Amino acid sequence: MTNEVKIGDRIKLVHTDDKFVQLKPGDLGTVWDISIFNIQTYGKPVRVIWISWNSGSKFALIEGNDEFEILLASKRK
Repeated sequence: MTNEVKIGDRIKLVHTDDKFVQLKPGDLGTVWDISIFNIQTYGKPVRVIWISWNSGSKFALIEGNDEFEILLASKRK
C-alpha cells in the first residue's frame, strides 16, 4: 500500500464482507487505533484498523481484506 493508513486519517469505506455491520460503501470515519493480530483464518499477522464512523459506531477494518480510501491523511507520522 503506497499510502499507509495512520491514526487520525479520514477514510471512506469501499467494501467489507462483514454481514454483521450496518456500514455501507461511502460511509466515512476517522482512524482511532491500529493493531496487529494473529488471526488464524488469515494464517499471518494482519493489521486491524479501528474506525470511529460518522454514524456513531466503532468498527474495525482488516487491511488487505476490507477496502477503503484515505480521504484526508493525518499530519501525524
